[in-house]
Amino acid sequence: MPEATLPASPITQDAPLVVTATSAPLPSSKPTVTVSLTEFRGLMHSLQTLSTAQDSLFQQMATIRAHQDQIIATQTQHTTILHHIQQHLSMQTLPGHDRFGPSEPPVSDGDHTS
Repeated sequence: MPEATLPASPITQDAPLVVTATSAPLPSSKPTVTVSLTEFRGLMHSLQTLSTAQDSLFQQMATIRAHQDQIIATQTQHTTILHHIQQHLSMQTLPGHDRFGPSEPPVSDGDHTS
C-alpha cells in the first residue's frame, strides 16, 4: 500500500503529496485515492463550511418550530374564544325569534283601514 509523505518544510506545504510504493500492497476491496495537500486543505475547509452552515440551519429550524408552536397555541386560543362567543350568542337568541329582530313593527288587526 502506498504511504503518504508530507513535506517537512512549512514553505513547501502547498507542494503535491508524495506517494512512495511499499513492497506489496495489502489486499483491499476499496480503491485508494491520492490528493494533494492543497486539495486536502480545500476539502477540509469545505467540510468545515458545510458543518457551520448545517448548524446554522438547525438553529433556524428550531426557531421556526418554536414560532410555529406559538402560532398554533394562539390559533387554538382564538378558536376557543370564537366557540365561546358563538355559544353565548346562541343562548341569547330565543327559539322562534329572529336574532336581529323584525325589520318592520308588527301590524295589529285593528289598525287596518280598508
